[in-house]
Amino acid sequence: MKKKIFLTGSNGRIGTFLKKKLKKNFVVIGSDVIKGDDLSNDSYLQKIFKKKDIYAVIFCHGLNSTPLLRSKLKQIPNLKQTSIQKFFDVNFFLNLNVIKNYIKYQKKGRIMNFTSIYSIKSPKHFIYGNFSKELGYCVSKSASNMMMKYLGTKYARKYLFNSIVIAGVEQKKLNPVFLRGYNKNNPTGKMMKLEEVLPVVNFLLDEKNTHTNAQEIIVDGGWLSW
Repeated sequence: MKKKIFLTGSNGRIGTFLKKKLKKNFVVIGSDVIKGDDLSNDSYLQKIFKKKDIYAVIFCHGLNSTPLLRSKLKQIPNLKQTSIQKFFDVNFFLNLNVIKNYIKYQKKGRIMNFTSIYSIKSPKHFIYGNFSKELGYCVSKSASNMMMKYLGTKYARKYLFNSIVIAGVEQKKLNPVFLRGYNKNNPTGKMMKLEEVLPVVNFLLDEKNTHTNAQEIIVDGGWLSW
């Protein structure tokens, strides 16, 4: 019988990709705000975790600020508390609520959180041109990393908590100024393809992998090593 995975942000770029790739070996239960799913709703999560044996949770949802071709130019970052709070609400507190319900109803399991190189180091502001990567994104992702470490060390005998730290993912309509600057500053000279994150996900899902816990696994082409 196939094991079940609860995948958030299942209609997003990474979520859609993983849902397609993982459904061969797992039953993937997708959750996305576009479908009307609410990760802040305990009753919704209870129905999933209390009635089903969920092998793993993968967090792919998130609030981001991306320099697309038609993005509104914001050279000055939004430092208002309300703006930063919005990033925390989505990138930190929704994760925490899912985890609380997961460990309440599941006796064991594993949790993976997709996070960013900007959770570890500041953005290279000069590659963005007239666009500003938001402070709220960076600090909320950094906090989510620490949450995974904290919970991984607290509950290691029953649950595995790991962060997958990724750099920029290839997509259409990126601002060409940003794209050129990004490629120059990555040792591989390119952005990551979606396929390049799959080996790490498969490794963390492997039943034989029982000792990788509270880690930040970096898939960035070497970005953080420069």
